[in-house]
Amino acid sequence: MAGVIDDTDRMPEGWADGSWRITGHSEVPGWLIIPGQVDDPDEWVVGRTDEIRDAWAEEWNEQWREVVPALLRAGLDARPDGAALAFQIWPVPAPLLAQVSVFFGERPGDLPAELADGDRYVTDGLGDGVALVRTLEDAVSGSTLVGLDLTFISDRTMVVVRFEPTVVELFGMLVGQFHAFVHTLEFLDPEGRPVRGIVPDELPTAQADDDWTESVIVS
Repeated sequence: MAGVIDDTDRMPEGWADGSWRITGHSEVPGWLIIPGQVDDPDEWVVGRTDEIRDAWAEEWNEQWREVVPALLRAGLDARPDGAALAFQIWPVPAPLLAQVSVFFGERPGDLPAELADGDRYVTDGLGDGVALVRTLEDAVSGSTLVGLDLTFISDRTMVVVRFEPTVVELFGMLVGQFHAFVHTLEFLDPEGRPVRGIVPDELPTAQADDDWTESVIVS
């Protein structure tokens, strides 16, 4: 997918696995980190299902005893291979969720063309980036799904924070949490120094003075 850094991309000379790192967190309950590797996927699913059941307490419904594990297993199976961080967001005590992923890697020689349509997005930790709303037509439901990519580009690196496309109502419910999460992120080089993005000269629209920091409103 355009803009994604995955493990097939070449890392800059001197980069070693785990030497560069990105950190972040959510203050809101319901953000479940999806690990890159688990020794026993079935055991992981059972453990997370028990945690969800306990968290939902009296709002747990036994009709979800198969649906929730299936969604958890699907989250493991669908985790992007190149993601440094991946989450399922369970915003309410019901089998309803969204997905967020964070990628980093080497800045490509040619930036994704669609970034030219993006808007400037400013954070304290990752620096200045480009926000691009993504839409996808769902062939099954016939509805339009909405997501958001935030791309932060330095002289050598690129970080992509992705809210995977989902139904408009769920996007509207969670995009504020997504923004809050993004503002906790920090990208560090092997010496522990923060790496901050700048908007490249070839993206004039994203260099506008207005910061794109408000939640997207979808009507």
